[in-house]
Amino acid sequence: MRCGVLRTFFLSGLFLALQMLSAQPPARVDAAGGFSLRFYGNGGGDIDRVKILVEGRSINVGGDFTLEWWMKATATENSSSACLSSEGDLWIYGNIIFDRDIFDPGDYGDYGISLAGGRIAFGVNRLGNGFTLCGTRPVADGQWHHIAVTRRQSDGRMQIFVDGQLDVSGFGPPGDIRYRDGRSTSYPNDPYLVIGAEKHDFNRDLYPSYSGWIDEVRLSRIVRYDGPFSPPTTPFTPDADTVALYHFDEGPEGPCMDGVSDSMGANDGECRYGSVDRPAGPVYSRDTPFGTNAPPTILSGPTVSPMATTAVVNWTTDVDATSEVRWGTSCGTWSSSRQISTLTRSHAVALDGLSPNTSYCLQVRSTNGAGSTAWTPAEGLSFLTLSTEFRIYLPLTLR
Repeated sequence: MRCGVLRTFFLSGLFLALQMLSAQPPARVDAAGGFSLRFYGNGGGDIDRVKILVEGRSINVGGDFTLEWWMKATATENSSSACLSSEGDLWIYGNIIFDRDIFDPGDYGDYGISLAGGRIAFGVNRLGNGFTLCGTRPVADGQWHHIAVTRRQSDGRMQIFVDGQLDVSGFGPPGDIRYRDGRSTSYPNDPYLVIGAEKHDFNRDLYPSYSGWIDEVRLSRIVRYDGPFSPPTTPFTPDADTVALYHFDEGPEGPCMDGVSDSMGANDGECRYGSVDRPAGPVYSRDTPFGTNAPPTILSGPTVSPMATTAVVNWTTDVDATSEVRWGTSCGTWSSSRQISTLTRSHAVALDGLSPNTSYCLQVRSTNGAGSTAWTPAEGLSFLTLSTEFRIYLPLTLR
């Protein structure tokens, strides 16, 4: 038997604020310093990229390996089509992030990684037998993501991890896929690992280059991950299985025109700075996956949603930062304040203990390790609380 029952649900501003705060993503650690590299996808002139010689060096891996990095990109700047996991070198049609390709059949082999349709595409080829593993999780959303790809020599197993979760797994050609030292080639970029671009500048419309940020690139001689893991919250530290590690912290902010250092000391590379028809890159950026060493800027707000005894204040910042509000019954007289230490870009603070049908004034600011915004707005923001609490009546059906 069913009977209709009417229940009253009281939704206060505090309740709404808690819901909004609980929906926000976890905070990142705020780094004291460091840089990332920002690429612009120029795709020509052997510029807007990092080049690392692999021939005769330890970075020339071809067996078990893990390549991982942090990246931030948008779909607008990387408009290549999506791919489906299949035989062949399909990864080359995505916006190329890592290119250790070889013109013509691999000798012994090659590999590469791109952003295809906003998802990671990982390709391996041995002696002309290629396979591309295509991810399913979108990562071109303007947020930092930790990416790891692994390859096992014995059976060719390939895996893509996004933010510590296995995205896809498949099988490519087994065996050694190193660059064969001493091979002759008519293509001068063959013996290089290139970051941020299609290495040969063959046809940038067909084989587009990557546009976005890259940081903390680590290449390991083992398969580091076989299941879910927690992405790092600080820069990598070298260990016995690290082949090469690039923090991209040489700086200063601006054009990268010199060398990039391998923390292992064996595989330094070089930045090739320049422009074809887009902004010149790569450039050192203070935007990193672990925070920023630039103070925050308020992009929008504050706005107020008042109730009778509570109010919710919202604003956004360009980087992760804390949330702080001060308020009183007149602008310039701040009798109360509330601070939330969680680092976020979407700020929502609940003010409680207000009086109904009363005028108030407030200011907000946000802080990170590099400093604070000014109290905003400078003259204060006035608002009036409601005379009565707002209630919603929802019919519920009980069985």
